Amino acid sequence: MYSYRNKKILIVDDQKAFHVMLKAMLMNQGAECIAFAESAEQAARIANLDQFDIYLLDYNLGGGKNGVQLFDYLKRNNLIPEHALCFIITGDSNKKMVLTAMEKSPDDYLMKPFSPIQLSNRLTAAMQRKQVLQEINEAINNDEFEVAISLCQQKIDAEPRFRGLCKNVLADIYIQMGQFSNAERILKPMVDLRPLVHSSISLGRLYFLQKEYTKSIEVLTRLISYAPMQMEAYQWLARAYKNDGQLQNALNILSHAATTTHHSIERHQEVALLATEMEEYILMLSSYASILHLSCNSFYPDPCHLANYLRSIVAFAKTEDDMKKRKEILKKVASTLYQSRFEEGKNRDFNFDGFDQIYQANVHLALNEPLKAKRRIFNTLKNTNGEIVDFDTTFLTESLFSLLDIGEFEEASPFLAELEQRNIVDQSTQLSIKKHTGELLDNRINSFTNYNKSGIKFFREKQFSQAIESFDQALALEPVNTGALLNRSQVFIKMLQEMPQRKDHQALINQCQSSFTLLNNTHLPEQYAKRLKALQQELAEIRAKVK
Repeated sequence: MYSYRNKKILIVDDQKAFHVMLKAMLMNQGAECIAFAESAEQAARIANLDQFDIYLLDYNLGGGKNGVQLFDYLKRNNLIPEHALCFIITGDSNKKMVLTAMEKSPDDYLMKPFSPIQLSNRLTAAMQRKQVLQEINEAINNDEFEVAISLCQQKIDAEPRFRGLCKNVLADIYIQMGQFSNAERILKPMVDLRPLVHSSISLGRLYFLQKEYTKSIEVLTRLISYAPMQMEAYQWLARAYKNDGQLQNALNILSHAATTTHHSIERHQEVALLATEMEEYILMLSSYASILHLSCNSFYPDPCHLANYLRSIVAFAKTEDDMKKRKEILKKVASTLYQSRFEEGKNRDFNFDGFDQIYQANVHLALNEPLKAKRRIFNTLKNTNGEIVDFDTTFLTESLFSLLDIGEFEEASPFLAELEQRNIVDQSTQLSIKKHTGELLDNRINSFTNYNKSGIKFFREKQFSQAIESFDQALALEPVNTGALLNRSQVFIKMLQEMPQRKDHQALINQCQSSFTLLNNTHLPEQYAKRLKALQQELAEIRAKVK
C-alpha cells in the first residue's frame, strides 16, 4: 500500500465538500501535510512558494482556468519536482475532457468517486514507473544519451514488468539521436505483434522523419482504428498526409482531433494553420475564434490571438466580391474589438487603443478605401507615445503589416527591423510575418522602386512626360505611397513653372491639387510634411500669378 508518510500533498478543487472528504481519506492513510487551493490562480501562488510530493488537481475549477491549464502552467515553469506525482481528477466522464487531460501527460487520471485503495494503487503504480525511469530521464535531460541507452538496456534485462516501457524509451532516444535503424529494430516487432499505442506512435513518427510517409500513414491509421482516442497519433498522421500531398486528408484528421479534444489550443492552432494554407476560410475563422476564446481563460492570454482572429476575418471578407456581403463580414471586426476591450483591453502591456485604430484602418483597406486607411494608420502612429522599441509585439506587428499594405515601405523599415529582434513564438504570427515580408515584399519594393527611380531620373533630365508616366506606374502598384505622390506633384509644379503658358495649365493645377488632397488631413512623417508644405506653397504662388 502507498505510504503517505512525510509526503506533502496539494489538493486543488473548488468544492469544499471534496476537500473535507479527500483530506479525511488521506489522513486515515497516514498523510499529515495537506494544503488546499480552490482555484488555479490560488494553486499557482502556493506552488510558487512551496513544493509538494503529490498534486491532485481537479479538472473543473468553476469559472476561469481549469486543472489541465494549471498543470500545464506548473510544468512549463518547472514548479513540479522531478520525483513528484501529479494526478488530474474529475467527476465528469466526458471523453473530450479525459483526452485533453491525458494529452498533457500527467502521471495519471482519476474519476470521482474513487476509494482509498484505488488512489493508493494508482499512486503506487505511477511512483514505480517514475522510479524506473528516474535515472534514465536525468541522463536524457543532461544530454548523456549513451548513459541513458545503457541504463535502458539494464532495466530491460532487470525489470521484466517494465520491459515494454523501457524499450519504448530506448527507441525514442535512438530517434532523438537520429539512429533510425536502431529505433526501427526495437519498434517494428512490437507493433507487428499488435498496435501498441506508444510503440505505434513512435514508429509512425520515425517513418515520418525518414520521409517514408506511406509507411507512417499505414502504421498510424492502424493504431487509430485500434485505439481511436490517441490524439498524438492524429497529429503525426496529419503531418504525414500533409507532407505526402494529401492536404484534405490532413485537414480532416486535424479537424477531428480538434473537435474530439477539449480546451486544446494546440489542436485548433494546427487546424488554423493548415486551413489558412488551403484557403479554407470558414474553418480557419472558426479555429481562430476557438483559440481566442480558450486563451482568454488560460495562464498565457496573448493579444496575438486576437490579432490572428481579426486577421482571419479580414482575409475571409476579401474573398467576397459582393461589397454588401463583405461589409457584413467585416462588422465582426468591430463587435470583436468591442468585446475584447473588456479582456485584452485590461492588459496594460498591450496598446489596445492603437491596435483598435489599426484594425479600423484594415477594415477601410478591405473596403477598398486606402486613403481612409492611410490617414487612420499615420494618425494612430503619430499619437502613439514612446519609441518603436517600446511597442508591444502585437501592436508592432500589426502596425508593420498596415504600413506595408498601403505601400509605405520607408516608414515600415524601422518597424520591420525592430520586429526582427523580437522572439515570435506564435506560429500563426510567424506565418503572417512570412507572408508580408521576405521574397514577396522584396519583389513589391523592387517593382515600385524601379518605377519611382525612373521617374526621378526623367525629372532630373527634364523629360517631364516620361517622369509622370513612371510615377503613375509606381502609383498603380502602390496607390497612396506618399513619396511617389509628392514626386508626381513636384513634376506638375515644375512643368507649370517652366511653361506657364501651357494650354493644359489648369489641368496640371487640378492634378497637382488632387495629389495634395490625398495627403491632406494626415499626420505625415516630418520629412514628408515639410516637403508637402513647400510644394503647396509653390503651387499657391503659381496660382497667384495666374490671377
